[in-house]
This record gives sequence, C-alpha cells and structure tokens, in this order.
Amino acid sequence: MEQIPLPPAPALKKTIMDVFTSPAEAFDGLKESASSAALWVVPLIVTICILIASVVTLYTNNSLKVEMREMQSKAFQQRVVEGKMTAEQAEQIESRMDSMGSGMMIAFGIIGGTIGMAIFFFGGALLLWLADKSILKAAAGYGKHLELFGIASWIGVLGSIVTIIMMAGLGTMGATPSAALAVFGSYDASLTMHKILSAINIFTIWEAIVAGFGLSKLSGKSTGAGISVSFLVFVLMTLISFALGFAR
Repeated sequence: MEQIPLPPAPALKKTIMDVFTSPAEAFDGLKESASSAALWVVPLIVTICILIASVVTLYTNNSLKVEMREMQSKAFQQRVVEGKMTAEQAEQIESRMDSMGSGMMIAFGIIGGTIGMAIFFFGGALLLWLADKSILKAAAGYGKHLELFGIASWIGVLGSIVTIIMMAGLGTMGATPSAALAVFGSYDASLTMHKILSAINIFTIWEAIVAGFGLSKLSGKSTGAGISVSFLVFVLMTLISFALGFAR
C-alpha cells in the first residue's frame, strides 16, 4: 500500500511571527505535519548565541563583574560556615579565580552555560512530552514536543535579550523582567527568596502559556488543560534548576 506523504511542517518564519501575535495558530498543523528539525535547531542555536553574549557582558561590564565576584565570595563563605570546605580551600579557589584572565573565565562560562542550556532545552521538551503523554494522553512523540518547545522558546529568546539590556544598562544582576525588581538595589543571588523572585519572570510565564497552547494542539484537549500542564512542567523545571544550581 502506498504511504500518503505527510503535510509539510509549519514554516519557521511563520511560527516565529505567530508565537508573538497569535500563539494558538503557531501550532496549527504541527501534530499532523512532517518533522522539521529547523523548528528546534534554529531557536537552540539562537539561544546559545544569546547565552554567549550574556557571558561576555557579565565579564566585561565592571559593575556586573564586581557583583558576580562578591556573589561567588559569599557562596564560598557559606560553604565554609556549613563545613563543606575549609577557609584555606576557599581562599585558594578564590585566588586561582582571581589569577585567571577574563578570557579564560568567559571561555569556561560559555562551555558550562552551553552544556546547561542543552540540558535545559532537551530536558524541557522531555518533561513536556512525558506530562502531555501521561496527563493529557497525547499520542505525539518526543520529536513533536521538541518542535513545540523550540517554537515556544522564541519567547525566551526575547526575554534573554531584554534581560541583557536591563542588566548592562542598570549595572546589576537583579535587573531582570521579574519579581526581583521588588528588591532592586539590594538583590542578592545567594538568598533563596531572591532566587525565587528572579524565577517569577514575565517572559517565563508567557512562554509557559504559549507552550500550553502547543500541548493543547498535540493532545486535542482544551487550551486550559494544556496551559495548566505546561505551568506544572515549567515549575518543575525551575525546581530542578534550583536543585542543580543553575538558577541565578
């Protein structure tokens, strides 16, 4: 029996436009269409490029570099208090970090950040797939959910650009489009409450809503159900980021 070819995947340019203007339409035809690596590869590459820009900004902006150095010093002091390292070990590590040039720190930041971003990207798509499959009983596979995550991640791309501009312009890591603005001027990334405030980000919430539209399309369930499951996944991703130390 001759196999009927699948409809072509949604065009990348159209999905980028729709995700900001009409998110429900951004996922039209995604479930029934042929696979398209461009839908997730391109946003992943763009995200990594923005990550590189953010690392360079952190290590070349004097205000941000000083704040980050103070944050690292506080983290070492806390580990000493908790007995996880000695004061001598903390001093040795800080001394080695001070002896490294900005170029070396940028390189380490880019490598570590890229690995973390890849884990977040593919892991996020995996969690969406598992949640959609187990809760909403969607039949679509991991590949379609990777495409869904890629489409929704354009919101995160915009959020990252806004964040870089805010931090560089205001000279502090607490300048993000999040609830952390409530403690602007006294933001301390070593404090759990401040990390939580930073995680309540307007673009993250927006991205979760958009991903919910996608889950609804792939599962055939209501938009409300899709958004609810999406929020559960994004909260779980945030908790995992805290546990692994990825949260700022």
